Amino acid sequence: MGRAERYDILTINPKGKTIKISVKSRFDLNIKRFPLSNKDEKGGSDDFYYAFVRLNEFKKEPDFWIVPSKVVNKILFESSNIYFNKKLRRDGKKYKDVGLRNFWLEMTKTSKELYPENWKIFLKKYYKNIRQLK
Repeated sequence: MGRAERYDILTINPKGKTIKISVKSRFDLNIKRFPLSNKDEKGGSDDFYYAFVRLNEFKKEPDFWIVPSKVVNKILFESSNIYFNKKLRRDGKKYKDVGLRNFWLEMTKTSKELYPENWKIFLKKYYKNIRQLK
């Protein structure tokens, strides 16, 4: 059981390159984040991608982002470093790391403190971009 792979889809593109995709989906309409774990802070590679799928309650076409794993690793590592080492609770103590991470699609008060200022613009290049898998 402890050897479960981190990807859900394994495919070979027309050029013979193997591609691994981990699919994360949320049912809700207009969700702003995807919960991940501290394991998603590492283990990225050039052939590994995350597909973040917002199903929009099936009221409209789903939204999806295909993001390289190295991008996900980096933003989760950097944002958790800020959250657990620089932010303090109301009582002045540090937050306890329980392994939960969030991959933010939209800027909120919380994500603005943790993510780069241009994050939403940066993320646009991955929106419905399956061409990068060629």
